Amino acid sequence: MTLVLVASVALLSACLLLAVLLPWSLSSNLQGRADPSGTWALAWGIGLGPLALTAIAAAGVKPFMTCHLFGRQLARLPLSRWLRRKPKPAATPDEQATPAEPPLTLSRLEHSIARLFRGLDPLETALSIWHKDHLFEVRSLVVDAEYSFRDIALTGRILAGLYMLMAVLPEHWEINHTPSWESEDRVALAADARFRIWPGRLALDVARFVLKQRAKARHGAAPVSG
Repeated sequence: MTLVLVASVALLSACLLLAVLLPWSLSSNLQGRADPSGTWALAWGIGLGPLALTAIAAAGVKPFMTCHLFGRQLARLPLSRWLRRKPKPAATPDEQATPAEPPLTLSRLEHSIARLFRGLDPLETALSIWHKDHLFEVRSLVVDAEYSFRDIALTGRILAGLYMLMAVLPEHWEINHTPSWESEDRVALAADARFRIWPGRLALDVARFVLKQRAKARHGAAPVSG
């Protein structure tokens, strides 16, 4: 029994050490489109071996995220539940007569993930990770964009801005863009990225960031003694 326990601890320690020292290679893809009719759709996915995460949003569809392992869906989370919503105005008589949609039921795993992300600022978290060495490294990024706007001057300004941006991008980053001079609002975007992360270091850094944010929130909520 003691031998099994020692072997388990040694195996766990070796896995943690490898997670800290060795990077994982991931791939990601983003697709977006909007046309003059007002319809739009946005889809993002990231894959690591058999594990895949996807997030989808579109006009008339509530955004959601799914997690798949070997092609089998493990969780489906409505992203709107992670956002803080403003109080809804009082319903009109017509809205009161409309039957309410049944509430979505989430599993224990989905509730845990939702609680974790609800307490984080996504932009602040991403910027904190981006500026750390040996946590996240973009190996390649290719962006394809097609766009046109009713204001042709705006199309020209975006064209000039993208050319300026291309001049300062890293060597392994690439932007291919095709402007259209039609007087209509239309955008199509596709991005493909390959990058590496150090999962052990990333987990430790995110945990440290979460604890710091919660401590800051508790300090801000504490009553001031007078």
